[in-house]
Amino acid sequence: MLNGIVSALLVMFMFVSAIAAANETWVPLDSTGTLIVAVEGFSGPEAVRYDPDQDVYFVSNFNGDVSGDANAFVSKVSADGEIIALRFMTGTEDTPFHGGRGMYIVGDTLWVADADGVHQFNRITGEHMGFVDLSMFEPGFPNDITLGPDGNMYVTDSRKSVLYKIENGVATIATATPFAANGITTNPLDGRLIMVPWSGALEFIEWDVDAQTFTTIGPAAGGGSYDGVEVVDGAIITACQADTSLHVMIDGVDRRVVDLPGKPADIAIDTKRMRVAVPYVSLNLVEIRTLQ
Repeated sequence: MLNGIVSALLVMFMFVSAIAAANETWVPLDSTGTLIVAVEGFSGPEAVRYDPDQDVYFVSNFNGDVSGDANAFVSKVSADGEIIALRFMTGTEDTPFHGGRGMYIVGDTLWVADADGVHQFNRITGEHMGFVDLSMFEPGFPNDITLGPDGNMYVTDSRKSVLYKIENGVATIATATPFAANGITTNPLDGRLIMVPWSGALEFIEWDVDAQTFTTIGPAAGGGSYDGVEVVDGAIITACQADTSLHVMIDGVDRRVVDLPGKPADIAIDTKRMRVAVPYVSLNLVEIRTLQ
């Protein structure tokens, strides 16, 4: 155990030293990647989303069959790792919630990707507010979601290699993707949509919503199976299941920085404390770690 911790710290130290010379604007708060708390009690936690207004995390849980058992739920968790409400958000009889995946907050609405569409919940009350159906497209695995610069929502499908667009509650296919994309986020610098590969071409890409064009950011060093992705101070933070670690890409160079105890899924960033929340579906666990 001690040897593993020491190895992780050495990896992190070498990483910090390397990027300090390459990018002086990205200054780590600390260089340990320290585990703050491991939160147990979930049921297949696939994604986490931080709500800075309420200072809480939302955790989407598969809770069984991800495609058709109507058992999924979203938990509400304090910033320090206390489960406030395990089943804070659930589906309805008319709109069952099968297997919660990526999430995104717009106003008071938490958007949550599911097997055949996207749910909308009130982030304050947990009330189910609506559902956008994707079943007409025979989706493979709707996975992650983000808000585009045009005010529309975009959802990856990591089995069909397409990107769905939701505009005024109506879904369409925005574009095919060069690979089976899993994680997606919006680059705050230019509004382009960053996507990371689950399978196919091993590279990070950006999609320009207006120009409808793809640009390669840089090669993915982890061997595939990338899940969550976030951007912090120009650095692209990703969770890689192929090598069970967190990665950071800066200036097109992707590096493995923190070894993890299992396959990480869709991560979240606590922007107040500069922490990362890492869910593990198979471990029924969410870890909160120092980000840098």
